[in-house]
Amino acid sequence: MLKKEETPWSEAVVLVCTKCSKSISASSLQEEGNAGENLKTFLKKSFKESGDLSKIRIVTSSCLDVCIDETQAVTFASVEGDTETFTVHPEKDREELLKLLKSKI
Repeated sequence: MLKKEETPWSEAVVLVCTKCSKSISASSLQEEGNAGENLKTFLKKSFKESGDLSKIRIVTSSCLDVCIDETQAVTFASVEGDTETFTVHPEKDREELLKLLKSKI
């Protein structure tokens, strides 16, 4: 039987593509590992530190079908139904992305 459940986050979910890291040159990255995983970790840590992690769920995703070389695709999906997808550099643009996401919750 299909049963609707309440989500543990109150405002939104953020999807970070893990496939995009294949199109980002290693020379433009300072951190080792998957750029998508690293960006997710940064965002989760930042939201936890500010006390806002209960408002937002940040997860990795397979391909979001927004494939642009040297960028990371990130989708913001509000519980109210609004969805926006952004392309960013996973390290250079992370503070700007964090600021944008915080403004949306």
